[in-house]
Amino acid sequence: MEHKVIQDPILVVAIDVGSTHSGYAWQWRSAFKAKGSVEFNTNWGTGAPQIHKTSTSLLLKYTDDKKELPSVVAFGHTAESQHAHIQSDSQYQKEKHHYQLFKRFKMLLYELNKSNKSTDVQTESVDGFPQDILTIMFLFIKALKEDFLNKNKTFDTEDVMNKTVWVVTVPALWSQTTRGFMRKAAEMTGIADNNLLLASEPECAAVYCIHLPQEQQINMCNLGMPGTKFLTADIGGGTGDLSAVEVQSDGKLKELCNVAGERVGGQQVNEAFSQAMYDSFEGKTVQQLFEEATPFEIMKLEREFEASKLSIIPDSSEEKIKLSTPKLVREYITNNKIKFVDGAPISYNKNEETLEVNRVFVREKLFKTPCDLINATILKVLKEQPEIKIVVLVGGFAESGIVKQNVGDNIKKTFPDVKVVVPTSPFRAVLTGAVLFGHDPFIYKSRISRATYGVRTNTIFKEATHNPSKKWFDEENKVHRCKDVFDIHVKIGDSVSLNEALEAKTYTPLYKAQKEISIPVYESSEVGPTDGSVMYTTDSGCREIANIKVEIPTAEESSKRGVSVRMIYGGTQLSVIAECAHNGKECPAVIRFN
Repeated sequence: MEHKVIQDPILVVAIDVGSTHSGYAWQWRSAFKAKGSVEFNTNWGTGAPQIHKTSTSLLLKYTDDKKELPSVVAFGHTAESQHAHIQSDSQYQKEKHHYQLFKRFKMLLYELNKSNKSTDVQTESVDGFPQDILTIMFLFIKALKEDFLNKNKTFDTEDVMNKTVWVVTVPALWSQTTRGFMRKAAEMTGIADNNLLLASEPECAAVYCIHLPQEQQINMCNLGMPGTKFLTADIGGGTGDLSAVEVQSDGKLKELCNVAGERVGGQQVNEAFSQAMYDSFEGKTVQQLFEEATPFEIMKLEREFEASKLSIIPDSSEEKIKLSTPKLVREYITNNKIKFVDGAPISYNKNEETLEVNRVFVREKLFKTPCDLINATILKVLKEQPEIKIVVLVGGFAESGIVKQNVGDNIKKTFPDVKVVVPTSPFRAVLTGAVLFGHDPFIYKSRISRATYGVRTNTIFKEATHNPSKKWFDEENKVHRCKDVFDIHVKIGDSVSLNEALEAKTYTPLYKAQKEISIPVYESSEVGPTDGSVMYTTDSGCREIANIKVEIPTAEESSKRGVSVRMIYGGTQLSVIAECAHNGKECPAVIRFN
């Protein structure tokens, strides 16, 4: 939707809803022109780490009947702390069921993206309470937006907000439908259509890289130089998302291939640690004990491990990670009611009353699966694009010394001439790049189409080419037509420029009484026919993703009521322009994703 967003905004605010951590950043236009810094929020409440992101958590309060929209109590680190307090404080005993904590809900959208299911589905709170994912995402984006405005009250004026672009980041591998879901959630917060821009996370990271200061560019193989081809791997808490680009002579970026991605990241290490902890004890009693631990105890344990895992260096010694032990677990260990299995990587220090984890075990075992997945995904792209000689690691997981060395060593084995580099602030790459992208949304000169896109039409039936089962008789116009014809606009793998005038297709209403045309938009994972045959929207792998509503010109003659439709595929999200076929005037057109 880049072509619809206001140009030269006076302020850009980027919101990054991550799988495990989220945040926002902003920059005035004057600072962008002066190549100034992007600003971040690091104040996430009492006791929260003073970093530019907080946890992707949302604490809601429901009414007794749970029919009204819940109110936001807190988000991020504060939401987790308040939920733990409410669950443990007897003062809330009678009403604590009104408070529900939702965590890591973005991960559900990855599953929806893969399965092509409707986004009208339920997520669950940590206590198992159901809520539709759209409401949760809307309220979380709203909480971040309001936090920004509350901390920058002088920005919240009509003049400033009308000229502000809000950028919401999305994974590159998400479908048009899932991107449409995020747009809807953001628009529900009150952001107008022409003030909202979706931005691909690894693409934002690439933008960040080419805008780095010259001294950092030198340390990263001068990847901002025209002609340079590099691969950005955004590896965060829940996913690894890639983008391969070439820097053009004018400083803009050209996408080289379809993106790759996997559900992989730091959260996998956490999950593997939880399983290793259970496996370190005999029987299944310990798992029940952890489930009965207080929210405060679990929250403290999780935060301690999260902080420790990124500090482990590749050549770390036998020194152990010390973690707080929930009271019940501590009592059962002390009284010999539960015992460790032989050779367990986790032990108990009676003097300090802490669980101790072998750092070598964490490095060599818990990091192995996510690192293997990251390596496999990167190597696949490098094999397809042999001219790429630089791989840039960004995202929170890229701060781990283990990940840096593992990925670097594995790539070097297969591609010895490929350099793996990490910027000084990999955790800030996506948010910084998102702000820069908001100032210059046309920095991407072209992108590769993720699928084959087109519309469902009715055409004059041709006995020689059309399927007889698709034949129907148009009574008003006294002609046989073929239904469900997939009229292709762009094919999967095509390189499409954002400003490129793709071939417009003209559609005419079937009936004289029609005042608008409804055009269903479809995508397919297939390239489409190359032998002159016809593709149908009912074919396997083809699904409806959106609908275009176009107001029809008022001319009496049917020949002058045609609408020329041009869909824009080079942007972050699919969009449409419609014109009157006989005079070129733009027609009101709206595209709504399913």
